[in-house]
Amino acid sequence: MGGGALTVAVAAAPAIFLLGFFYLKDRYEREPLLHLLAAFGLGAFAMLAARGIGATIEGLVSPRWLALGGEPAKLFDAFVIAGLCEEFSKWVVLIAAVYHWDEFDEPLDGMVYGAAVALGFATLENILYVARLGVGIAWQRALFAVPAHALFGGSMGYYAGRSKFDHGTALWRDRTLCLGAPIAFHGLYNFALHHGLDARVWLLLSVISVALWWFVLRRVHRAQYASPFRPDRTMPPPPRRKPRA
Repeated sequence: MGGGALTVAVAAAPAIFLLGFFYLKDRYEREPLLHLLAAFGLGAFAMLAARGIGATIEGLVSPRWLALGGEPAKLFDAFVIAGLCEEFSKWVVLIAAVYHWDEFDEPLDGMVYGAAVALGFATLENILYVARLGVGIAWQRALFAVPAHALFGGSMGYYAGRSKFDHGTALWRDRTLCLGAPIAFHGLYNFALHHGLDARVWLLLSVISVALWWFVLRRVHRAQYASPFRPDRTMPPPPRRKPRA
């Protein structure tokens, strides 16, 4: 296998695995594979758009301030240049295109398509990182960065599905969280990265990752229960101690 093919294979492998994981969570009415691949491709396009938007915003501030501005600069880089630009780009393709597909016909589809968009984004980003820094960086990104993108996309898709099919009093909250939640998660993740890669930061990233998995998998369970295609509609709802968010 040539060097370029190896780079693509190593960089794409974790995203393909995670895409299959979320696809199989759609137990009752799985999405057409061509639509899943289309969402994946839109995510790659969103990554290019995010690069352009991020470079534009980065050009509005002083490079010296970004490098030496301390905690305010780290917060700006994490929550605006990374979190806002990247999640906004994913959100645009999810809401402008995927949200209106006929195949998006139950709440869980939002999570599947949201993860697919995010993983398309992560795959192209990962290819560029591995091509520039070498395959040695691949294991770190496979364990942390790529799953993080999938979880950001899953949380975005969950609230997109809620806003499309649950028109209750929480509609505007769901629409706000559709973009706000992944920006917050992404910003927190990147802000931790800005404090080095010592043992404390790796531990913090591990805690954040576990919390994100818990957050998203609980919402997968809720979306599975809410599926109109679930055969046993008499199954009791999952326990809930407080109003869902």
